Amino acid sequence: MSETDGRRNCWLCPLRERCALAALLREAGVEGSVETEAVDHPAGSVFSAEEGWVCALRSGAVKVLWNEDDRRARVIDFRFAGEFVGLDASLGVEPARRSYMTVQWTRLCALRGAPGAPALPAGLLASRLAAAILPVYAHNRMMQAGARERVAAYLVRAYDALEQGGGWRPGLLPSVARGDIADYLGLRAESVSRALAQFRDAGWIGGKIDGIEVRCVDPLRELAASAR
Repeated sequence: MSETDGRRNCWLCPLRERCALAALLREAGVEGSVETEAVDHPAGSVFSAEEGWVCALRSGAVKVLWNEDDRRARVIDFRFAGEFVGLDASLGVEPARRSYMTVQWTRLCALRGAPGAPALPAGLLASRLAAAILPVYAHNRMMQAGARERVAAYLVRAYDALEQGGGWRPGLLPSVARGDIADYLGLRAESVSRALAQFRDAGWIGGKIDGIEVRCVDPLRELAASAR
């Protein structure tokens, strides 16, 4: 973990209704009595999830990396505001080869076994982890589709997370490099750029290279659904 910036109570957070960690504390009946730590990471920071921590993304975006034998780090997923980060670590099963890199300045809300803080039931954590695994299978099915369908699926995934996590500007996605999106989707960067250009010509997206703005999510959602 990086530097911490005091403690927070989920009751005071404007994202509490859309945050996975707040929902977990609420279900455990301890939302009002547990404080989380705010942990900040500058853009480009690499970190690992720590055993015993339960973390959710408060702001920013995070790449999930898998470190190959040849020292290459492959992008296997993304985490956006309101989503868990490193949930496996809370149960002590975080893969050693997995790490995380911030796409931009990022704040995590983290809960650990601090003195006086009630522990979250292992069964509740395990159920959340099982639910988090389900999108992996959807991603595997999507990877059999064409480039346009894959890129549309990524845009919808980021858009939905942004809407749930309360982005500061509706439809404006985190600035993720084309190469990272391509790595995640199993495509070449040129294929991602071509698909985005087609979506832009159709009026579905806008914005500049460093910030995609989703303007018409419904046709993207339909295209993404055709990949399943």
